[in-house]
Amino acid sequence: MTLEQLLLQLALNISSTFIYDVVKGYFAKEKNPTIEGLKAELSLRLNIEGADIKSNNIIQFLAQNGDINVSGTQIYASKSVTMASSQGTQFTFGNNSKSSTGKSSIQARHGAQIHGQGDARMEQDEEGNIKFYT
Repeated sequence: MTLEQLLLQLALNISSTFIYDVVKGYFAKEKNPTIEGLKAELSLRLNIEGADIKSNNIIQFLAQNGDINVSGTQIYASKSVTMASSQGTQFTFGNNSKSSTGKSSIQARHGAQIHGQGDARMEQDEEGNIKFYT
């Protein structure tokens, strides 16, 4: 089965580069790709696109069991925003997204991304600091 045939059967829109990368990676590693296999691969992902997310305190995106992609999204928490990945997972923040607290802001315009994998972390803390860890 070809990539095109599989995507048509799933009626999957791959306009998101995140989804495209997942599908491309699946086909690169699988010798006999199946619909079930691709569904399982895609189920390990949280894709947040075009959302407005607000909190009076703290927002955390923790990629512990799968990957997180934030795209075209506005995030605001008065105290802190954290994005973190674990071994075998990743997070991506970008493509017209903005993350703000009461004291700091990170903006990734069109085509820009912050990508963390392994034990990476991006943190906007209560004091207004922005920290990147690996």
